[in-house]
Amino acid sequence: MEKSLKNLPLKYLPLLFVFFSQLTFAQCIATNEQCAPVDEWEFSLAIGAGVLTNPMHGGSNIPLVLIPKISYYGEKIFFENNALGYSVYETNEFSLSAVSLINRENGFFNRWHPSNVFVPVNTGVLNESSPGFDEAMKQDPAIDVSEVANRKWALDAGIQANWFISANNHLKIKVLHDVNNAYNGFNGRLEFSHRFTGFGMANTQWKITTGVNWLSKQQVDHYYGIGEKDTNKPKYYYQGKSAVNPFIKIHSNYRLNNDWRLTFTARIEFLAPAISNSPLVKDKTIETIFLGVVYDY
Repeated sequence: MEKSLKNLPLKYLPLLFVFFSQLTFAQCIATNEQCAPVDEWEFSLAIGAGVLTNPMHGGSNIPLVLIPKISYYGEKIFFENNALGYSVYETNEFSLSAVSLINRENGFFNRWHPSNVFVPVNTGVLNESSPGFDEAMKQDPAIDVSEVANRKWALDAGIQANWFISANNHLKIKVLHDVNNAYNGFNGRLEFSHRFTGFGMANTQWKITTGVNWLSKQQVDHYYGIGEKDTNKPKYYYQGKSAVNPFIKIHSNYRLNNDWRLTFTARIEFLAPAISNSPLVKDKTIETIFLGVVYDY
């Protein structure tokens, strides 16, 4: 893990941005630690150790060592890592914005594994020993991501509504469609986050977030479906259906001084059967864990 982020395959960056972006807005509540000054660029760098798991057969887990964050908030326009948006309507309690961001799903399919990238890759094999004949006959068909056609990158755009229920409670709803016609479908997210202090730790703030990701039939089929373009073996054919993936995340920050803070993130997303039943998928969850320090420039 001693290598830097510059060695990480560029095709993995959307995954890092999706899981570690904390999208906020210029009119956020004053007591919220994520409030940002208007018309200023902000930079931070997290240094630590962690992993983002890849649920695909043949997909490698992604080590997390250096995680940059770049953001800008204007009166109406905002940018943060993977997201660009424009606030259409906003008050102290509610905002409605047009947003665009790179869809994360394609990142699970890329398999560039140079020898100098962080740590040895996980080939997706659940155990080192080969199953016996009877056991193998009972297993569902499985196909490696390197054996199927490339999935297109998707640029999603749509609307996002934020309801700041109180200083510590935030509800977010997002509905997006791919604007480059990669999968010709929709996806959405509903999430609720609660911020709190406790556990007898001064200068520490916690946030727990729970919600669901919704993927339309078209998106699931584009990324996780298998057809003639992928293989000439009908036993692998699979047609995707719409999916709802629940998730929960806990995040904490311990302020060391004005520039440095200790951070911890743990997240798990449960894949719907419409995704996990695909021969491409070996796991039923996507997990993220990271512990490190953050320097705010």
